[in-house]
Amino acid sequence: MKTAIALAAAGLMSCGFAATPAAAWHLAPAGNFTGDGNTSATKNGITLPCKAHFTGTINSKGIGHVTGGSFKTTTGPAGACEQVQLVNLPWKSIARTGTTGKIYNVQFNAPLGLDCGPGTLVVHVKNGIISFTDQPLPPGCTVTGKITTSPAIRIVQ
Repeated sequence: MKTAIALAAAGLMSCGFAATPAAAWHLAPAGNFTGDGNTSATKNGITLPCKAHFTGTINSKGIGHVTGGSFKTTTGPAGACEQVQLVNLPWKSIARTGTTGKIYNVQFNAPLGLDCGPGTLVVHVKNGIISFTDQPLPPGCTVTGKITTSPAIRIVQ
């Protein structure tokens, strides 16, 4: 759940990505975006699956920032996902290749001792979907998510 929040990323996750000037990879389109999908965070054998909703923006240089997020419980303890809080916002996102990006300083607090981050998530971007699987976040967390963005975020040169 926290992972989803962190991601979306990815997306939001989490999900604006910036290009380095020399590389020319960047996120598109510029403007505000939302991202919705399933996420989960695991720590100490406890997994919290959630439905995530992220908000963010991509600037004219193709750098993204995740600016907010909220979660809903799908399975597990009732109301647990609703207690997840994103920390260190906005999370800067950059494109690294034609299909991958990084989201920096991802951190969230959640019930059941699932506080995770800050850390960097490596995400895959394809057809407006930001995804990440078993990405590590300190201390001892892993996060997974599949976030559909609107408008559809893509990486371009």
